[in-house]
Formats: sequence, structure tokens, C-alpha cells
Amino acid sequence: MLSGCRQSTVHELTILHFNDLHDRLLPDADGIGGVAHLATVLKRERAAANASLTLHAGDLVQGSPISTLFHGLPDYEIANNLGIDVNCLGNHEFDYGWERIRDFMQIARFATVSANVVDTSGRRLLDPPYVIRHAGGMRIAVIGALLENILETTTLDRLGPYHAAPPVETLRPVVAEAKQNADMVIVLAHLGRSEAGSILRALPDVSVVVIGHEHMPSKPLEIDGRLIVHAEGYGREVGRLELQYDVATRRILSHEWTGIPVVNSEYPPDPVVQAQVNRWEAKVSDAVDVPIGRSAKQLPRPEVKELMERAMQDRFPSDFAFTNVSGVRDTLPEGQLLARHIWNVMPFDNHVVAVEVQGDDLMKLEDPSRPVKVAGTAKLDPKRTYRLVTTDFLASSWADRGYKFRVTDTGVLLRDMLIDWIKQRKVVP
Repeated sequence: MLSGCRQSTVHELTILHFNDLHDRLLPDADGIGGVAHLATVLKRERAAANASLTLHAGDLVQGSPISTLFHGLPDYEIANNLGIDVNCLGNHEFDYGWERIRDFMQIARFATVSANVVDTSGRRLLDPPYVIRHAGGMRIAVIGALLENILETTTLDRLGPYHAAPPVETLRPVVAEAKQNADMVIVLAHLGRSEAGSILRALPDVSVVVIGHEHMPSKPLEIDGRLIVHAEGYGREVGRLELQYDVATRRILSHEWTGIPVVNSEYPPDPVVQAQVNRWEAKVSDAVDVPIGRSAKQLPRPEVKELMERAMQDRFPSDFAFTNVSGVRDTLPEGQLLARHIWNVMPFDNHVVAVEVQGDDLMKLEDPSRPVKVAGTAKLDPKRTYRLVTTDFLASSWADRGYKFRVTDTGVLLRDMLIDWIKQRKVVP
């Protein structure tokens, strides 16, 4: 509460938020990130704030060998020491099947909320859909939400009986209830800025939407005095939103947002978290810290995607090879390559599959998460059957959208195939 304002209705709150940690437990090559350094940033920022909430906007898991080999459980164990007040589900929490989320909830000592992940009868995967937290003399409702178009990133078999209902309409009654029990309503959501904007425009009782899913940094978006905030992913940045809020009018009077880079030289590793990281890294190091070849230059994600497609077509001769842009999760450095680099690029246990597809259907296929067409399909014989090598994830995604074609699973993981391919070539690209 502001000093000097006797019985003032104006309160101060700092929201610390991060998103899309994606199991990036170690700093990157530039000395940015690393969960132990992130823990130090959060601890220092909480100590400096008069009143704060720490929020994570989904996708704690999936991104490096530890999550892949242990199916995300270490990430929730480590996150218990990050001081998270509330977390929400991301789409990658479903990567190991919806049942695994129950295991995550057993480990987590922080609340995870999700209002719109429901089965066909409307029963939620997680209850309650929101929690009340007390900070700065206020009761703050934090409601969880997940992107509606989850099929762009998750196949039906992983979702089981659940789907993501339209956020705005699902949240409407939840926000109305939360308003009766709280002074401020926050939506903590794993979705894009356009969906977050729809929430603010349609639900005027929501003061702040804290989002994840988009990994690149961006500035806050203000709509009618209310805010959408988002931080860079992979543990590279913590967002700090400082608010003055009037509980009488339920309005934000002032706000200041700062993106805090997790620079290793400025923030030493938290010893407790670092010890956890070291323990889990010791379990995987012998398998992944193994030299496999060299790269003649640094390869950005689009070039890594092309490298994957070349490797698939070399191993499994075909008319076309295609993998999804969003499935490439890292760059490759210049110089020595370790198996770890490939695990970071391709953390998913995706198999290579061969698809027999007619030309007219092939011309329509694209990366379901981005409007990227299969290269070279513009001039095809629409009646001819072509052989396409791709991943089981993409084949399943296309099947979920109604495409019907013959699929043969090679039984080979894309990650393993790429490692072997680089070993044989010795130098890429």
C-alpha cells in the first residue's frame, strides 16, 4: 500500500514472470540463461519488491536430453526451487501423454491452473481453474488457459479424452466468479498475443494477461488500460511488471515493465538449484557429451531443418523429405558437434516415416504450426502417388486433419538418424 495514503485503495504489486523454460537447464553458448542463474534473478527480484507474485506461463518441459529421457519429471522437481506461485499448462506438457500431467502435479509444490482443458462432457483436466493469492494487501485471482489450436502442436493420442475449449467463452464464467472473490483478476495463459488480446477485449474484468508459447521477446501490449506481458523463452529473460492498482475502481493506475536478461556474469547460480542440475546432468552426460563431427559454420534453425531433410532423404530415398520448422528447437554451432547438440535440436522422440500420398494432397500439406509448404510441390502430377519421408508427428497431425494415406514407420528416430548421418559425413553442411 502506498505510504502516506491512510486507508488508501491504491496498492503496489510486482509480477515476475517467465515462460517456455523447455528444460533448458544449462546456460547457452553466450552465457545467457540456465535454470540456476534464473533462480538467482527471481530470488533477488522478490527480495527487492514490496509485494510480488512469480508466474510461469507454461512449457516447463521438453527441450534437452534430461526431459526427453526422464519424461519431464526433473523439470518439475527443479521448478519447486524457483519460487513459482502459479503455473499454467503449456502444450508441451502433453508431449508424454496427458496421463503424465498427473505425475507432474504429484511432484509440483506450486499450483498449476487450467480452465479450458476439458473432456467432451466439460470436465476439466485440472481443478480448480483458478487460485487466489494474497500479495500487497490484495486478493489476486490467477486463472489458467491454454491455446485453443493445440492440435497444431500436439497430436490427438497425446491429448487423450481432452481438448482445449475456446478460451474467451470458457473463461467468461470463471472470470465472473473470480471477480467476486478477488480484488484483481489475472489470466496466466499459454497462447499467442492475438488470443490474449481477444481475452482482454471480451473480458473487461481481466486486468493482466501473462502469456507464454511465443519464445521471442516482445514489449507489453496495452488495451484499455489493461496489459498483455510476455518474456523471452528458454529461461533467457524474466519479465518484471510493476503496478499501482486501485482496488476501488479495479483499474491499473500506472505500470512499468522491464525485461531482465539472465546474464550469467551478473547472476551467479543458485547453489541448491545448481546441485539439482548437476545431479540430473550426471545421469545423461555419458550418452550425450560425445563428439560426432564438425560444422563448417553456425547453422540457424531453417538450415538445420534443411539438414534434417537431406539426412532423411539420404537414408530413405524418396521424392520429397519434409520436417516441421517448429520442431527444430535449437541452432547448431560452428566447430565441434556433440550428440547433445542434436538432442537439443531434436528433443522429441519422433520417428521417420514414409508416406505414400497423391500429388493433389501433397500440394496441400504443410507444417501444421506455420504456413510453410512442402518444398518443391508446386508442379506435381495431381494423380501420381509420391513417396514422402517425414516424421510420425507430422503424419499423425495430417491424419488428425482428415488426410488419409499409407504410412510406413521406419522404426528409426530422426534424432538418432541425424547423429549417424553427421558421423558418416564428419563435416556438415
